[in-house]
Amino acid sequence: MTATASIHGISLAYTDAGRGTSVVLLHGFPLDRSMWDAQVEALAPRFRVIVPDQRGFGESPAPPGPLSMDRLADDVAALLDHLRLRRAVVCGLSMGGYVAFAFARRHADRLQGLVFCDTKAVADSPEARTGRAEMIELVAAKGLEPIAGRMLPRLLAPATLQRRPEVAELVRRMILRAPPDGVRGALQGMADRPDSTPLLPTLRCPALFVVGAQDALSPPEEAGGMCARVPNGRLVVVPDAGHLAPMESPAAVNAALAEFLGGLA
Repeated sequence: MTATASIHGISLAYTDAGRGTSVVLLHGFPLDRSMWDAQVEALAPRFRVIVPDQRGFGESPAPPGPLSMDRLADDVAALLDHLRLRRAVVCGLSMGGYVAFAFARRHADRLQGLVFCDTKAVADSPEARTGRAEMIELVAAKGLEPIAGRMLPRLLAPATLQRRPEVAELVRRMILRAPPDGVRGALQGMADRPDSTPLLPTLRCPALFVVGAQDALSPPEEAGGMCARVPNGRLVVVPDAGHLAPMESPAAVNAALAEFLGGLA
């Protein structure tokens, strides 16, 4: 079901479907919870799938200003409180993965498992921070259309762009409807996030790393390096997918998630 919860001063929108082991799916930037629709449909018959619009995106508002990954992680913990859930699996894609790292730092005792999908542990390089600052200025000056044009070729694999234009159009529309304040705030929050690499060997819960074989932003080599540092990690590389593997190859991602979640029951 779709619902809202009063979380740290905002009305957080979320989907809550199914029963069983609980998994929270955290969307990437600058998307919303609808990017996980295929996972909700596939997993809800066996698991409880909770999918929020993170503050500043989708139907969840946010005041202007930076959106720190710590704040977004604390929103997830408060949502679990609202749902009376002590523990859950937290799965994040890209920016959602940064939030999952922050959740692991701040709320480790609430983790039943972690899934890092098309994301990275390292902090932004100086060049990446400069790029985010330029995007903040671009959104302020020209809105989301140039952001969509810049990001689409980087988010999706060439095969997706060529053979599945409907997926590209779905992602484009999602970007265009993102609230500008949320986009600017998240860009600043991502630029300010710390390096999470030292956290990897301290993770004690089971961890799954899922990455598109053609992910140019968070390549398989990066995911493999993270997985190798985790005591109980597993790596799944999804063929013919880029940075948005759950949308580009939903069947493969659904199978990987179902196997991982089933092993935790």
